[in-house]
Amino acid sequence: MINLRPLWSWTILLLAITSQAFPVKAQGSDDDWTLRRESAEFKILTRDITGSNLKAVRIETTLPAQLDKVATLLIAPLRRLDWDEMCKSVKILSTSTQSTRAYYHYDMPWPVRDRDIVLETEAYRDGGTLVISSKAVLDKYTPEPERIRVTEAWYRWQLSPVADDKTTVVAEMFMDPAGPIPAWLLNRLALTQPAKTLERLNRVLELEDSLSNE
Repeated sequence: MINLRPLWSWTILLLAITSQAFPVKAQGSDDDWTLRRESAEFKILTRDITGSNLKAVRIETTLPAQLDKVATLLIAPLRRLDWDEMCKSVKILSTSTQSTRAYYHYDMPWPVRDRDIVLETEAYRDGGTLVISSKAVLDKYTPEPERIRVTEAWYRWQLSPVADDKTTVVAEMFMDPAGPIPAWLLNRLALTQPAKTLERLNRVLELEDSLSNE
């Protein structure tokens, strides 16, 4: 196992519940993905989850950087503040050679209460692909009274080099937000947040590349 700190994009994870705003016919197989949005830069797909009325989300894109640079940007907790506009604080709770546990606080737009989550993350290499998986875990770390603790969530990132300066990213994820979120917010996030998050990631990577070449 590779000792990695957790990564989490709340703006992307919220897409797991925006599928309620775009209902679809149930698929015959739990492995079927349905395309929701596509552009020249990315694809967003959803699929049904057995035993849940929420959807899992899959995002496919290519970032303009080497794999190690993309992984570093995603893994470093403080770097998350550069590209995840809702993440307000991170606290590393424990680390080992196999996994890392961390606490995340996310600032939600009024009138939605803030969320927090404790994630346990591990990573491994599958050939030339770096796979990073994480799941929400129960932890004694006490949440703030005004925040709602998310306890059902998982994700899987796959990073693969496609050129000296490009990395394909496939992210699959599911979460239960632990409470109602207004439809207007779901609709807004479904239309805007994936593109905004990817744009911020690209901007940070391009800035770092330009600085390294000076």
